[in-house]
Amino acid sequence: MHSIRTKLTALTIAALLVSILSIGSMGIYAVRSQGERYTAQTMNLLCDNCRASLDEYLNSVEQSVDMVTRYVGETLDSVALVEGGVIGASGSGDSLTGRDWASERQIQLDARLNTHVETVRTVFRSVANHTHGVITYYYRLNPEVSLDVEGFLYSRIGQAQFSEVPMTDLLLYRPDDMAHVGWYYLPIQRGRPSWIGPYYNDNLGVSMVSYVTPIYKAGTFVGVVGMDINYDTLVGQINSIRILESGYVMLTDEKGTVVYHPELEVGESLAEAEPGLTSALSRFAAEKASGANPIRYTYHGVTKQMYFSTLSNDMRLIVAAPESEIRASTMTLIYRIIIVTALFMMFFGVLMTVVTTRITEPLRRLTAASRHIAEGDYHVNLTYHGDDEVGILTGAFEQLVEHLRIYINDLNSRAYQDALTGVKNKGAYNVSARMLNDTIRLSRNSRFALVMLDCNNLKKINDQYGHEKGDLYLKTACELICRVFTHSPVFRMGGDEFAVILQKDDYETRNDLLKRFDIYADQINEDAEEPWEEVHIAKGIAVYDPKHDMSVESVLQRADERMYADKKRSKERRLA
Repeated sequence: MHSIRTKLTALTIAALLVSILSIGSMGIYAVRSQGERYTAQTMNLLCDNCRASLDEYLNSVEQSVDMVTRYVGETLDSVALVEGGVIGASGSGDSLTGRDWASERQIQLDARLNTHVETVRTVFRSVANHTHGVITYYYRLNPEVSLDVEGFLYSRIGQAQFSEVPMTDLLLYRPDDMAHVGWYYLPIQRGRPSWIGPYYNDNLGVSMVSYVTPIYKAGTFVGVVGMDINYDTLVGQINSIRILESGYVMLTDEKGTVVYHPELEVGESLAEAEPGLTSALSRFAAEKASGANPIRYTYHGVTKQMYFSTLSNDMRLIVAAPESEIRASTMTLIYRIIIVTALFMMFFGVLMTVVTTRITEPLRRLTAASRHIAEGDYHVNLTYHGDDEVGILTGAFEQLVEHLRIYINDLNSRAYQDALTGVKNKGAYNVSARMLNDTIRLSRNSRFALVMLDCNNLKKINDQYGHEKGDLYLKTACELICRVFTHSPVFRMGGDEFAVILQKDDYETRNDLLKRFDIYADQINEDAEEPWEEVHIAKGIAVYDPKHDMSVESVLQRADERMYADKKRSKERRLA
């Protein structure tokens, strides 16, 4: 059976646990959901910031080339092209053969083109000097337009200032030779301004990324205007971006081919290098601008999240970081919620245990008191006197116990007290005798004595003077017995017989007490004026002997025999 305290504590703690765990779970769910949204927003913002930074750099190159391109178009003389007989030149080199390069028309065209190129040179130099990160800039004319006027190429590779370097002879290489002439033929093939690379330029001996614009005038391909940026400069721009602890930024084209990756080679397929991205990379084509939702994948056993954004040159800028780092702040907050929840549970658990203990402690004492009462012990002490229901119950219980104690004492007095003399009766003697017998069974070293007393002449007084006088005679005799044996229990055994159990001091001084008894009796008789005021008591004493007495009854029997012997002697003296 569980106590009310246990049940109340268990119920309170259970309700507390359910409440705190529910609130904690909802808090964790809310923090996790909000954390994932916040993380996605943060990573997307970070990705967009990276894109904006790179786009700003790339756009500055595009704007510079576009500015020069417009200037080239504006300063080209279409009449001269027509008169020079180069209308319709495609840049493929097919019309190079069979041309009269020494004709008057060609010479005039070359002169005008030479003036045009010098004008562009001056403008391009100024534009290039104000464009960050450019290592080369060039204006290359179509060989189909002129063999003498090629254009110009300026480089500052390995130096602080731009200086003119020899141009690549386009006629020496096939159009598909990317390392030498890809920068020239790819814009022609695409028919639009293009970003090319990264690639290694064998002419200049450096890895670069190029932005080239084809120049058309009157339906004729005139040449290309372009700028090159060092691939390492682009990589440095990317590496300057920090993504959490171990995240990184990479660049790919729209098909997922690596343009830059901190661990992979340029031109390697991202899907092949990281198989977990195979299906996810299909979103590159589906989501042109950016991927708002994270792409989750596993790389070298580490779960990562990837966000991407599209640059102005159609390359994909990808931000990737371990999921554990992305969620670190959210998990830290969740752990704190768990710790705070646990602390709240501990605190309120202890608090509720203390509170329920204080509430149920008076009930526990009431329960203990009721058990004592059930065992016959009515001396209970209840100290709780609060003004609540338990306090009222405790007060009522104390009153009940007090009334019960009075009632039980009254019953005991009626059951074990002689109504006439006020001393203990035969029933009380039987209880005391049983207790002495129990003591004898436990130890044969008990020390006690029994005195039997008989009131002589009671029958005579009753017959001559009435029972009322006989009762007075018995009371006087009882007062004498109690006066002598002050520290010992006195029992009225019935009629005119009394018994006294002597222990401790009265046992040790038993002989003196018997002598004092005779002296007090003589004094009473000397002062008596009526027969019923006198006392004539026969007495006999027996001491417990462990060698012969097995119980109190044998001691009482000897005391009774000696009392009758004393009674007989007293009668013989009166007759004599």
